Amino acid sequence: MSHTDPYSLTAAGSQEGTPDRSSSTGAVRVLLWVVLVVSVLGNTVASFAGAGLEVHLAAGGVTALCATVLVVLRLRSGR
Repeated sequence: MSHTDPYSLTAAGSQEGTPDRSSSTGAVRVLLWVVLVVSVLGNTVASFAGAGLEVHLAAGGVTALCATVLVVLRLRSGR
């Protein structure tokens, strides 16, 4: 008979020998948020500076990629 502790800090179904990847995923999320903010700010500065289309496309592509990866990570985490 298995007993589940509702106050346990480990995820249900996790085994003792498996490595915990939540800290690495958290670091990836923080890095993605930083890159996302920097790319949005870069696109904003490029707009005010009158930069070329290539700069806007590069910043927009990075923004879209970061946003997509953040959404995928959020959906996979099941929160």
